[in-house]
Amino acid sequence: MRLLFRYLLLLVLLPFAAVAQLVTSPLPADPARAALIAPASRPSAAGATGKKTNGQLGTTALSLPFFDDFTSPLEGAPRLDNWQSVALDYPNLGGTSHYLGGGAYVSNRLAVNPLTRGTATLDGFDGRGLPYNPAQATSYGATDTLTSQIIDLSGLSAASRVYLSFAWQAGSVVGTPNRNDTNTSSSTSNKPVGLVLELLTADGQWVPVWSYASTGQITQFKQQILALDQPAYLHGNFRFRFRASGSQSLNTDLFGLDYIYLNRNRAANDTIFQDIATSRALTSPLLPYTSLPVWQYNAATTSLLNPALSTTLNNLTATGTPTPVSWRGTVRELTAGGFSGQWLSGGRPIVAAARQEVVQGDATTTPLPTTPAAKRLRYQLAVQTLESNPLTLPNDTISRDVELNNYYAYDDGTAEYLVGLVASNTNPTSYLAVGYTANQPDQVKSLLVAPVFNNIPVANGGENNQARPIIIAVWADNNGKPANVPLATATDTIPNPLPAGQTYVELHFKTPVPVTGRFYVGYGQVSNGLFLNYGLDLNNQLPANALFYNIQGTAVADPWRVATIATPGAPMFRPVMTNNAPLATKPAQAAAAAFALYPNPAATGTVVAVAGPAFRQAALLDVLGRPVWRQPAAQAGQPTLHLPAGLAGGVYLVQLTLPDGSVATRRLVVE
Repeated sequence: MRLLFRYLLLLVLLPFAAVAQLVTSPLPADPARAALIAPASRPSAAGATGKKTNGQLGTTALSLPFFDDFTSPLEGAPRLDNWQSVALDYPNLGGTSHYLGGGAYVSNRLAVNPLTRGTATLDGFDGRGLPYNPAQATSYGATDTLTSQIIDLSGLSAASRVYLSFAWQAGSVVGTPNRNDTNTSSSTSNKPVGLVLELLTADGQWVPVWSYASTGQITQFKQQILALDQPAYLHGNFRFRFRASGSQSLNTDLFGLDYIYLNRNRAANDTIFQDIATSRALTSPLLPYTSLPVWQYNAATTSLLNPALSTTLNNLTATGTPTPVSWRGTVRELTAGGFSGQWLSGGRPIVAAARQEVVQGDATTTPLPTTPAAKRLRYQLAVQTLESNPLTLPNDTISRDVELNNYYAYDDGTAEYLVGLVASNTNPTSYLAVGYTANQPDQVKSLLVAPVFNNIPVANGGENNQARPIIIAVWADNNGKPANVPLATATDTIPNPLPAGQTYVELHFKTPVPVTGRFYVGYGQVSNGLFLNYGLDLNNQLPANALFYNIQGTAVADPWRVATIATPGAPMFRPVMTNNAPLATKPAQAAAAAFALYPNPAATGTVVAVAGPAFRQAALLDVLGRPVWRQPAAQAGQPTLHLPAGLAGGVYLVQLTLPDGSVATRRLVVE
């Protein structure tokens, strides 16, 4: 993948005895984002007020105050009641310039020390998670925009003291943005990297009123405030927009926005807010994992819960006496079972202007139920600040879900970066292995991997669009490292491209691989030019001595080395376990693969469509194989499953009886 190596210093192979040879780089695409940001597809609360819900301009102008600290949605496109959605272009109002996309992305995983939980990120990906210029390895220009819905400022004047304030950041957890270089006199040096705020005048002109040119550094969030005291801005069709520029090929140039506030009767120093807000995401409730097989959690002899489960608070008041604050941490089961408990209760005064004040509790004080059913749990921290402003109350609560199912994970399912083995056309097969611990004997049936393709043609410095061969393997432990000889390997092919919105590919071993205690799973990369990198989650970390690198055939007694990742994170490899249960035969697996369920996950009471060959009867089983619902006789064989409204959330198996009497089974998540 030539494109990726242009940004690295790892082009020259290091001696094998040196630090393990791994590639890290910003993402060239984020296909998982397409499932979260779908143009003109998400309903909006604005629908009740007469505003269009297709993400374009509303038919009813908003009134003041305008406020968004991006606490909702938890992840995805900005709220349609405040912002325009993804569009092919923006309306041409007189001399308005066109900027493709929209593409701003709301999450709590990209900003560095945000003011409040959730920020809007303007980056190099459009609303489909694809780069703005997928045809070139190096391209710079306009990227994301964030454009407000229409705001009615008619009837206001300079005496109304209308101000727009916002917090902004250059850079992200992905790293530093490129340095702005707009030397147009040079054919090789023209890299506009920056952020601009524009206001729409009454005659349809977008006027730049503030800008930042990147200095090639990550900044902290900074407050900016501007007066809207010109008659040209005080009209009934007012809008404002942020416009980013940077790399259109790789996701290197990111800008964060938070706490956007437009209102009358303000002042030029009105950037002090009576608001204490949650900021950084909750750490994982499990240690050292983010997910575990439920039976492995139940078999642990010591608690696998995090004794230092934490988040941070920010006091946006600049001066004054410390503010007394209390908090309560709770956990509840989202699937069947009804478990709930409390892992933290307390409080203390938070001083004015405090930033990233740690609030920490002990999750081990509330053991989770050891019932055998798979379960999803939500850990939440709610802060009581005695604030009266309803606009800022949502940022007083933060939560994180954890799943006990049938797989191990160190990652949270989202990639901010990528990691892979150094490409070589001559060396023997190289391997990357990640370590896990089984609390009881088990079997590895498959490996979930999150491949990341780039989508740039070979002629323009990218990779070919062929499928990718992969070797997956399981190793036993050998004194804290993988054994030299794997317990099992399997060869497979990763399709290119992946189905839309799919992050992981499940690759199966021919038969489940028995493991005990410490074991390792990973992949091998052959030397044939078809190399591939995988997602790296920057918001979660591996424990020490969990990642190893090996070159098969190396003439040394101990070929494994601890791998060092230049940009620390958790590689997105997830071993799927069986709990020693027998698996379906290959014919049954092939029959199951012919069917698909939609939607999946599905809400309780949802009608689930079954796509695939004809079948005679459908049934729903829990994870222990017990029937919980059967398709009524009058509906038998129909490709729609009318699930009962009272069905508890959880993981189920849809069992389809085929015309020849055989059975196909597909997994269904009910929320």
